[in-house]
Amino acid sequence: MKISSRRVLRVAAKLASAWCCLLAASLVAACGQAGPGAPPRPAAASTAAAAAHAAAAPPSATPAVSATRCPRYRRATYGIDPNRVAHTGGGSQLVTVVARSAASWAGTFVAWSRGASGCWRPVSLAGQPAQPFLAQTGYGGLLPIARRVPGDWATPTGLFRFGTIIYGNSTVSPTTRYPYHHLVCGDWWDEQPGSPTYDTFQHVPCGTTPPYAADSEALWTEIQPYQHFIDIKMPSPPDNGAGIFLHDDMPEGYTEGCVALPDAELDAVLGWLKPADRPHILIAVR
Repeated sequence: MKISSRRVLRVAAKLASAWCCLLAASLVAACGQAGPGAPPRPAAASTAAAAAHAAAAPPSATPAVSATRCPRYRRATYGIDPNRVAHTGGGSQLVTVVARSAASWAGTFVAWSRGASGCWRPVSLAGQPAQPFLAQTGYGGLLPIARRVPGDWATPTGLFRFGTIIYGNSTVSPTTRYPYHHLVCGDWWDEQPGSPTYDTFQHVPCGTTPPYAADSEALWTEIQPYQHFIDIKMPSPPDNGAGIFLHDDMPEGYTEGCVALPDAELDAVLGWLKPADRPHILIAVR
């Protein structure tokens, strides 16, 4: 049977296409499948690995360590294994908060330390049970910071630095490693988009109403959740994430976009953090 050159080309093209599909499938299998599909609303925050990879942070300054040399930590228990995350901020302290879905109000919380071997391991916190802990997250679920809007009560996903001061309505600091500011009347957190002091602590004379008050928090009035807190540094611009803190848990069981822990667990974490170790927090969805 005579076979035309045009038919030969068509057959060759189909074979090439099938080979490409096979190659793509094998690559996906090698890298690991994504977790269960998230609800349509926050679909951009689909996996912990994607959140870590897309985090707006510089690559780790520490030489890469082969993941095969480090202990393996099961996602089912720890939410994520930082030894298999591309970027962790370059420091030797990391907090991970990983939710089961983008609609969750809670996530698996683990504090990790990187030793001389370069491997991450969960830490033991004085007076507390073994990790992981269960942290409250936002009523609006979890969204990438680029998709978050003020007032949506969503916890932003990504890799972020911690602030340099611990604040609180308690008269007692949970640590000696950070400066501590005891909150008083007139202490605000500016959360008004476009404000020149957006996403910063501000103090005005007691009884004075600042121009950004309508969109901001009067910190000294939030007695229960702000016994102690540290801010999580959001990228700005855009002005779509302010007043994102690690603070005491809420009786409602969720936050307005922050991450929250029971008082004793929070104080243990704040007492463990060391500014010199450049701690970061990775918030993600499985």
